[in-house]
Amino acid sequence: MTIKSTNQLSREQLAWSCNMQAQILQAIDTTGQQAVANCIGIDTTAITKMKSIQGTAKHSDIERLCHLLASCGLKVVSKDMQCYDREHVSWLYGMAKLGMNRSLDVDDFLHADAALQIAEGTYQPRGAL
Repeated sequence: MTIKSTNQLSREQLAWSCNMQAQILQAIDTTGQQAVANCIGIDTTAITKMKSIQGTAKHSDIERLCHLLASCGLKVVSKDMQCYDREHVSWLYGMAKLGMNRSLDVDDFLHADAALQIAEGTYQPRGAL
């Protein structure tokens, strides 16, 4: 197996890879090496070896995995994270910004509620609260 130099990854890919490595190593430390090893059916020494730099390649198994993910445009995220399409989020942000730009102050947000209460006959001026 030939291992290519990491200088073929872009700066952005290398940054992703470094970030993922830190996330994985932190997750192993948080979860506990023994617990991780038990979950995947290996000994803790195998986890240690995965984290260690080995051979002439001078890369740990985790580092190579993260380089692979970065080169494929993938990244590691917490299981609690939710992923959304960038274009969709950009559209939502634009709509929110448009609404905010139309408002002069916080009372503009309350105006719609007041108009509904006036129509229903349940409106009470602030002094009456």
